[in-house]
Amino acid sequence: MKLPRIVRQVGKHVVKATPILRRHVLTSTDYKVLGGVEDARNAAASSSGWLAARTVARQERAYRSLIADMKNGEPRLDFAVAAEAVAATGLADARLLEVGSGSGYYSEVFARLVPGGVRYTGIDYSEAMIARAHSRYPSDTFEVADATRLPYPDDAFDIVFNGVSLMHIIDYQEAIREAARVAGRYCVLHTVPVFDDHQTTYLRKFAYGAPVVEIVFGKSELMSVCRNAGLRLQREWPCIPYDVSEVTGHRSTTETYLFSKAR
Repeated sequence: MKLPRIVRQVGKHVVKATPILRRHVLTSTDYKVLGGVEDARNAAASSSGWLAARTVARQERAYRSLIADMKNGEPRLDFAVAAEAVAATGLADARLLEVGSGSGYYSEVFARLVPGGVRYTGIDYSEAMIARAHSRYPSDTFEVADATRLPYPDDAFDIVFNGVSLMHIIDYQEAIREAARVAGRYCVLHTVPVFDDHQTTYLRKFAYGAPVVEIVFGKSELMSVCRNAGLRLQREWPCIPYDVSEVTGHRSTTETYLFSKAR
């Protein structure tokens, strides 16, 4: 039985007004602008964030219904765009590395939505995330690894896919250079939060109840970093809404980018 509308509205108000409830019920909350990269490093060092098993479990629960919707033929926009970007490479049976794979749910997205699928490998710096990925997807390959020091030779994969993790990597310039190094053909930066009219900004927030650092990129600066890494923009897609203007004073959104590797 559905609760009366007024009861639901009161419940939402109580959750938003109560810090402990807000942080443990809402997916993302309590945003704060940080002073710069050193503040971001200090904030990241003081929190277990994505390393905590509880954070992993909460994230997985949040995505469970999205995966079910996808299987029922109703993929959320970010899933559909990710598959479209990979398919747009035109590569069949591509060797794909996902950087920041979390608990591995994008392996299921690619298997379901990319025609012919991909040969998938996922890496994440969180041992808890990789443990959960091994448990859920035992036939796929997952490894604990650092996005800024990938343990693979040059051109090891056809496609390097970074989905929703670049925004949490403080040394994102090095992560982009490493992605370009191990990508033989293409890189996809997926669901990247960007400003059109503002500089790259570091934020602290609570994600699934855990404090984490997040980056919203100045688009022009991000494109410059990618060009300097030897990547050429081929296509871009608008992705799911993500506006942090209430905190930053500047409107943001998310976009997905397909780059080819310069030869």
